[in-house]
Amino acid sequence: MSQIQPATGFVGYFDILGYTQIMLNNNIHKTAQFVSDTLINIPQDMIDSLRLPRQEVRPLEVAPESSERDEWSQILDRVSWIIFSDSILISLPFDPSLPEPGLVRHYLAFSTVCASLMNRCFTAGFPLRGAISVGEFFIEDRCFAGRPIINAYYATQQLEFAGCVLDEAANSLISEWRKHLVKKGERNLLDKLDQTTILYMVPLKENLDERLRTINWVLLDTPGFSPIAGDIREVTTRAFLMHNKIAVPAVQGKINNTEMFIRHVLTNLRRDDRQECLEGNS
Repeated sequence: MSQIQPATGFVGYFDILGYTQIMLNNNIHKTAQFVSDTLINIPQDMIDSLRLPRQEVRPLEVAPESSERDEWSQILDRVSWIIFSDSILISLPFDPSLPEPGLVRHYLAFSTVCASLMNRCFTAGFPLRGAISVGEFFIEDRCFAGRPIINAYYATQQLEFAGCVLDEAANSLISEWRKHLVKKGERNLLDKLDQTTILYMVPLKENLDERLRTINWVLLDTPGFSPIAGDIREVTTRAFLMHNKIAVPAVQGKINNTEMFIRHVLTNLRRDDRQECLEGNS
């Protein structure tokens, strides 16, 4: 029997808020259609849409961004998915010996995938909560193990809004990388990092709040991403009530918390103002 070789990389765990109500309040035919149209089809459709577009060039010319585009696509192709019941497990292995800019690009790809997943599911009426961790893990078929998976699961269970946070291990790593980018003057990577990952006072269980790095799934300037727009209260309430879900008192708090997060991002991360508001994101 061959020895199991764990991978090092990022892990994201997500669950669907209100999934039990969807199961109870719809017949099996409607439920199967919801799941098929959204959860089953999203991974490949989303990955394809996130690829950087090719520019038209004359014969024998090479688009200036072709190397970056190809590397981005190769990273996206290494993202793995497991969907079971109301849970989604995403992973992206990386080589820890890569130069730091390469590691940062892996994180940017992974955080963009997580943001796009949350954005699309929210719009489809399946608001998610989730967490990202990093470390050694093992995934084969539908069997998985590793501390990052457990840590991401437990961090997810504490959230009282539709959002995705970085756990302690992921936060420490991204904080370290960000400091190095600032020191080296890597403005391009730093701007991208600060667009995907922001600091926010996250609502937790037992009426607690904690300042955590949070994935921006609301307003991301990248191909294939549709920003949240319109009447924010109506958009948020609709996402939590679609598919015959009921806003019981426990759900109302999550609706309010999610609305406030969306408003925070739209207010502070508008494209014209992004640079000013992100100077303190360290």
